[in-house]
Amino acid sequence: MSETGWALTSLYHTVVNCRDLDESVAFYRLLGFEVLNDRRNVAWPDFVAGIFGMRKAKGRGVLMVLPSDPGGPMIDLIEWVEPKAAFPDPACAPDEVPRIIAFRTRHVRQAHRELSAKGVRFTRDVYEPEAALGLVGSCCCYDPNGNLIELIELQPGVRHSRANEALGESR
Repeated sequence: MSETGWALTSLYHTVVNCRDLDESVAFYRLLGFEVLNDRRNVAWPDFVAGIFGMRKAKGRGVLMVLPSDPGGPMIDLIEWVEPKAAFPDPACAPDEVPRIIAFRTRHVRQAHRELSAKGVRFTRDVYEPEAALGLVGSCCCYDPNGNLIELIELQPGVRHSRANEALGESR
């Protein structure tokens, strides 16, 4: 059988812009990621800028993966050398929409306790909703670049929150 059209097959990686690559690698290691490909000292060829629609694109990068999901999506941490990336301070902009990366998490309360003890800054304690929502708990912390990292634990067998059902709405 021949393929007749194109289709997305999976999420490959997400780029996380970094102020300080080494600090970001250390943070994502705290979350359980491992380095898959270290490109801190690789000179980017000129064609990279064109691919991204930029005049210039130079940077340092580290590709990381969760060992529990080795074939799953990766995090591509990039410290942009040229041009430099901007990093708004989330504490100075509480009314602005945050950049969020969410991870399914096992034992979210324990993750909150252990990461807090290591100095990771959270927005609040673990939120524990009504069971009808399908969540065990959720919390958000900041990575070194101001991104919100959501740690979310779902009830066994649940793919996503049941917000519409819990609120009495149809799908």
